[in-house]
Amino acid sequence: MRSNIQDFKGQIFLIAIITIIIIPIITVFSYLMTPSTEIWSHLFNTLLLEYLNNTLIILLCVGFAATAIGLISAWVVTMYDFPGKRVFKWLLVLPIALPTYIAAYIYAGLIEPTGLFFDFFEYFFNSGALIYKSIDVRNIGGVIFILSICLYPYIYLLCYSSFSEQSSCALEVGKSLGLNKKELFKKVSLPLARPGIIAGLSLVLMETLAEFATMEYYGVSTFTTGIYRTWFFLEDEASALHLASILLTFVFIVIILENYTRGKSKYFHTSQKIKYIKAEKITGAKSTYAFMWCLIICMLGIIIPVLQILFWLIDTYSYMLNFYFTTIIFNTIFLASLGALLIVAISMYSSYIKRSTNNIVTRLSIKIYSLGYSIPGVVIAMGIILLLTMVDNIQTLLFDEPIYFLSGSLIGLLIAYLVRFSTISYNATESGLLKIKKNIDLTVKSFGYSTFMTLKNIHLPMMKFSIMTAFILVFVDIVKELPATLILRPFNFDTLAIHIYELAEAEQLSNIATPALMLIIISMIPVIILINNTINKKDADTETRN
Repeated sequence: MRSNIQDFKGQIFLIAIITIIIIPIITVFSYLMTPSTEIWSHLFNTLLLEYLNNTLIILLCVGFAATAIGLISAWVVTMYDFPGKRVFKWLLVLPIALPTYIAAYIYAGLIEPTGLFFDFFEYFFNSGALIYKSIDVRNIGGVIFILSICLYPYIYLLCYSSFSEQSSCALEVGKSLGLNKKELFKKVSLPLARPGIIAGLSLVLMETLAEFATMEYYGVSTFTTGIYRTWFFLEDEASALHLASILLTFVFIVIILENYTRGKSKYFHTSQKIKYIKAEKITGAKSTYAFMWCLIICMLGIIIPVLQILFWLIDTYSYMLNFYFTTIIFNTIFLASLGALLIVAISMYSSYIKRSTNNIVTRLSIKIYSLGYSIPGVVIAMGIILLLTMVDNIQTLLFDEPIYFLSGSLIGLLIAYLVRFSTISYNATESGLLKIKKNIDLTVKSFGYSTFMTLKNIHLPMMKFSIMTAFILVFVDIVKELPATLILRPFNFDTLAIHIYELAEAEQLSNIATPALMLIIISMIPVIILINNTINKKDADTETRN
């Protein structure tokens, strides 16, 4: 009886969380029924096709380029042993800690009079002005390059995991059938890694659809920039929400395709007595090619951006002594920590509810729960603004003035983060929970432990790594998040991401050095810890099993 009451309370909790997540989505779609305005007619006739074309071109090109970079890098690092491999193995992941909008500002600034490329060509060849006039990255090609070089780690990480866990027996069977190395890659390794590739590609496409600042700064019109301009500059709420509804339709199509493709990608190649692939030691030209490939990708993805930041820092380092700068660092860390703690706690409890009561209500709730990450931050922010404004208006009707203004408060931001990043946290906590056998739960319950006591004393100690992973992933994403924070932040509450955005919009590119470096450090430290633990653990397991 007590167990049934706890399960019922758990389902009520889960339904409440799902309601919070789904209401902003329903709010956005509800505006499809509102009458069109003159501005919407103008957008529909003149700009909608441009938004559609640019979005599709960027999606296709970034998806292809990021997949190629991530796949080739993972294959080279997994299958071959060459000088620098141990460094490249984790260095290739670090662009994931570099927000795409910062990379966009840096690459635009490289050829400015304060940039490294301009200074280099001016000093050695007296041609800085020629470089400045002849190179232009502020176009759709620049957007594709920036997104590809910053987002490929999603595919690299999953492909590295897939390749490193494949059995050497599969390749040996292929060799016995007369397959050469190219055919082995195409017909054996690639199909086995397909689920990981599809999962990584879906993340890249979702991030691409959600990107805002890079498109805006490079002057490329897409749905996210169109929504922002229509809402804030043209002040047409209904037209902005029409655009948001079309973008959400795009998102749901990607989700359906991803689920369909993943459903057909079921390859089982592991066992308890698996013999993992041993990297082939290469020398000469092959070693040089492998080294140069990894070096070029690392240079473009993280080394050049960091060098440019350090170059700018020489002239702007005194900015660190500014009290305002200290305040925005505190705001960033406080907001990310609070949001990550809240989201991980909710995800942990939701995972446990699914584990203990796996019925249709729970399964449907979890499906909805996993939608959030696919929705662009600008769309989530719009839905939440409308919702909170509605609640504030109801408070005004009931109490003459609101008891507490929800719009323009941290509550709105935390709800946005819950909607946007709960999927990441839930996937990490659930994967850790699945490793704990259910027999342990039954044994603990026989001793009279409640759900809370079971979580606290049994599951949490066994899931430390999964919980740490969930916290780090959500923390880093909140630190980098720009559109939702920009729109929903309280008055006079700035974070590093917002401050960098405002400096770039004012064309003070050299001044972004200090806040950008600080944001990268705050993001990179937890990422390095996570990568180090993950890769070292995987390598140790591989050596042990081999």
